[in-house]
Amino acid sequence: MKATTSRVEPVKGFSSLPGCHCVTASFRKMCAFNGYAVSEEMLLGLGAGVGFVYWHQKGQYPILGGRGNTKSFHQDLSRRTGIVIEDHRTSSAKTAEREMVKLLEAGQPVTIYADMPFLTYLGLPEEAHFGGHAVVVCGYDPAARQVLISDMAPRQTGCKDAILAPLGMDQLAKARGSKFKPFPPENCWFTFDFGAAHAPAPKDVRDAISQCTNDMRNPPIQNLGVAGIRTAAMRVRQWPAVLDKKQLRMALFNLYIFSEIGGSGGGLFRFMYARFLEEAAGITGDTRYSGAARAMHGCAECWRTLAAPLEGAFESEDPAALVPAVVEGLEELYKKEGSVWQELAEL
Repeated sequence: MKATTSRVEPVKGFSSLPGCHCVTASFRKMCAFNGYAVSEEMLLGLGAGVGFVYWHQKGQYPILGGRGNTKSFHQDLSRRTGIVIEDHRTSSAKTAEREMVKLLEAGQPVTIYADMPFLTYLGLPEEAHFGGHAVVVCGYDPAARQVLISDMAPRQTGCKDAILAPLGMDQLAKARGSKFKPFPPENCWFTFDFGAAHAPAPKDVRDAISQCTNDMRNPPIQNLGVAGIRTAAMRVRQWPAVLDKKQLRMALFNLYIFSEIGGSGGGLFRFMYARFLEEAAGITGDTRYSGAARAMHGCAECWRTLAAPLEGAFESEDPAALVPAVVEGLEELYKKEGSVWQELAEL
């Protein structure tokens, strides 16, 4: 029997755009498809999407992350733009596929979550599970049972090139229904209604900055916010005593990945947030946000300086020798970030 060949085309009007972070890049593609002009940085800022977390779950490698407001991000973004963004989840792979196909057949691309190693075009190792990765399914060939995925180049830093990749429906089902931790995707997909969408007003921008500033300065636990950076410095100092050499290599390498490659836009999202603050100055007419943008850019550069030597941590003969510079960088960042978030609070 002759094999079926397929060239899956994107739905009419869809553009696969470059991006910095998987969620905001995917949301921006949906905005562009629906004629709503907005930058990825503005989406991140309006959703109060920048923060800090130090997290070390039993059986997992430590995480130093720069995302914030992960549970309410799309609701807050909806409130400040008028775009109705709803997430849907199901335990049924058949339901997830049926709802996705329904939208695609109606000419609508679909933003979903997927576990990254099951997206075979990324070429990631099997153990690199992360189910919070957002992509846009933008095409569908029912005869070949293939979809077309709009994603970002997997190993670039900063703003990443757009890629379009075909994927079999069965393979996509594995990626959507993965049970692996952290952050299993739970067959999640998003729907968007732009009927009441509006450009962000100065009040929306200020409200978003206030929310982010409060979260950074007044976290509920000491693993979060500015306090979390100090906690991270203390915990990282202990890594050589509590992690074996292989675990230490991976923990340090993960810090590089999360800061520079893993969808942060580099500098643990701080480069993106600095650009948002510059846009905020224009929308609000308050030039003091430009000064805060420069200070935030300085924080981003410090995160980059801290992370850059860790690119080779996985091959390091003596990973413990890398730890003192990381601790020193975190202690400096605790002061720098405390200062910039205080400056924003005063605005």
